[in-house]
Amino acid sequence: MDSQQTGNVAPSTNASGKNSYASGVPGDVEEPVMAHLFELRDRLAIVLIWLVVGIIISFPFSARGMLLLWKEFIGPGMIMSAYSPLEWTLARLKLCLIFALAISIPLFFYELYRFAAKGLYPNERRFFIKVIPASFLLFMLGTAIGYFLVLPVMFRYILFYSGDMATAQLSVQNTVSAVTTILAGFGVVFQLPLLVVFAVKMGLVQYQTLKKQRILVYSAILAFSLFITPDPTFIAQIVVAILLAVLFEFSLLLVRLF
Repeated sequence: MDSQQTGNVAPSTNASGKNSYASGVPGDVEEPVMAHLFELRDRLAIVLIWLVVGIIISFPFSARGMLLLWKEFIGPGMIMSAYSPLEWTLARLKLCLIFALAISIPLFFYELYRFAAKGLYPNERRFFIKVIPASFLLFMLGTAIGYFLVLPVMFRYILFYSGDMATAQLSVQNTVSAVTTILAGFGVVFQLPLLVVFAVKMGLVQYQTLKKQRILVYSAILAFSLFITPDPTFIAQIVVAILLAVLFEFSLLLVRLF
């Protein structure tokens, strides 16, 4: 009985001796699982190296960036306080992480595309090519909202409430940690539309499942916003939760369009 009668696809041997399957995807080749794992490891290593390079490149400019952040959100009247010898250096490294993530996240999607390209149809490859610049733009949009909307509200209310009871003396590292958590967190979570579309495209989750599980998704969004935003007034958490809910609904719209 031939392959057309059984519904199976017959393998053929290519020039390299590997079995290629007529799956309709040009260049699709069957390889051992370990070969895929090694390739994925190498591509993730490239992203990690680029992340480190981004930190190194931005480190000489991080001191000026910290002064600008302090002047923007805290004010010149508040003195920086360092409580350990390495606190200033660690704070600068955390600030450099923002720049490194901005250039590494698009590279992550590109390496993911290169890893899966052999098994993708032409229309799926075009989708991945569009994802790379969109990832960078979404990261910048997320950090911009965190910088211009969430951080001013958070610091204004924290200093306002603490000023009535005690003199605020802010640690450099803790302050920069709060800033980097907000900026990096917003940049990363704004990748949500791309991740949702990718998961549906790859068959990891069904579109109808996402629609039916809205309550569960919103509960996870609320829990995540409470974790990522260190604001005792809960104003920043509410803003984050609303933005994530909007992003999720936007993701469902993108799934329908693509």
